[in-house]
Amino acid sequence: MPLEFYILVIPFCVIPVFLVSLEYLNKSAELKRKSFNVIDFDKFVKRKEEGDAVDSDIAKLLDIDKIAA
Repeated sequence: MPLEFYILVIPFCVIPVFLVSLEYLNKSAELKRKSFNVIDFDKFVKRKEEGDAVDSDIAKLLDIDKIAA
């Protein structure tokens, strides 16, 4: 009886814990990926303002100095 008990019970205890752990790791990795995709547009345009003529014209049209941070 104990052998059958272990064979039946242990997989039903281990597999749900494993699946919940995988889901947690997947969600945390997804949040980390999303945080890397965030771009601060004001910083980007200010950096590009020092670039070529087109970038400086865009920054002037957006009037970067008057945009509140």
